[in-house]
Amino acid sequence: MSSQLTSKPQMLNLRPVKLRTAVTACAVVAATLLLGACVPPVSPEPTVRPQPIGRGKVAGVTVAASAGCTSGAPRLPSGRSVLRVSTPHGQRNALIDLPAAAAGSEPLPVLISLHPFTLNGRVWDQYSRLAAAGTARNYIVLTALGSEPGPRWAVPGGLEYGADDLGYLSAALDTVEDSLCVDRNSEFAAGFSAGAAMAQALSCTMPWRMAGIAASGGSNLTDLCPNSAGTDVMILHGSADPIAPIAGSQVAFAPPLGLSVDAVVATDAARAGCNPVPTSTQLFSSVIVDRYEGCTENRRVQYWQMLGAGHTWAGASSLVDFLTGPTNTQFSASERVLDFFDAHSV
Repeated sequence: MSSQLTSKPQMLNLRPVKLRTAVTACAVVAATLLLGACVPPVSPEPTVRPQPIGRGKVAGVTVAASAGCTSGAPRLPSGRSVLRVSTPHGQRNALIDLPAAAAGSEPLPVLISLHPFTLNGRVWDQYSRLAAAGTARNYIVLTALGSEPGPRWAVPGGLEYGADDLGYLSAALDTVEDSLCVDRNSEFAAGFSAGAAMAQALSCTMPWRMAGIAASGGSNLTDLCPNSAGTDVMILHGSADPIAPIAGSQVAFAPPLGLSVDAVVATDAARAGCNPVPTSTQLFSSVIVDRYEGCTENRRVQYWQMLGAGHTWAGASSLVDFLTGPTNTQFSASERVLDFFDAHSV
């Protein structure tokens, strides 16, 4: 089923929401993160906006200001709202968190936060605290919501079932760009498990749009894309992950089968034009970081190997380690991912 994004930008339609306290959904989700259903044909790749052309300097930093910087639209209050996203297949929602700086005229970076399978945006955010960490650094944070039933993601080469989730994410970015002041050279995506696969897929299918991505516990749940342009990539993965094994999935409902994280990292490094042999650093007793150097266009590729860790987001709650494997508590994935994005240069 083919789809095209509308040519006319869609405006924000927002309403305040009340945060509900997440109980232990974040704990039980990890055991079923990747369970899917049957696999109908997938839609073609969506049409997305091209690479920014106009660029300028803000405080000495290269930016590409979005249309929302000069649209004259009233600025939105800081905090959380529901974002209505118009797609050719109907309306979908996302959560949007705005820092106070979004009321100004300086272009801000955007972070797409991608939940794992069955963990909705609010519960995922309470588990990861990624939106709060992002807005504290003046990121506009878009916590996307996957397609139903699930919510889940239609991942290229992974769980494909006909939903145009890539088109939805592109349309959501279009809406944010046209309604807020965004630096189009600083759009990032971070996700966990199936959300990690989706972040990696965004890097593959929209490398001109994604300045960088971070994928934890699921970068090997989507196809390799050796012919795509490079982006900044940060891969995090637990060596004892029982749900998305580091050597590759062997379970039919979690394709592709047998794709190792090492193969993903090597492909991402080659796409970015990096030296094939990384420099390894023992950052913590349980964390080894491989950094690929010599990349073209100041690209960066890093692989954070969490020794003995399971299928979890580092630094988050560890309520069901008996199902997911241990959580690494020596660092916060949310903070380190944002550190990685902060260091992006154009």
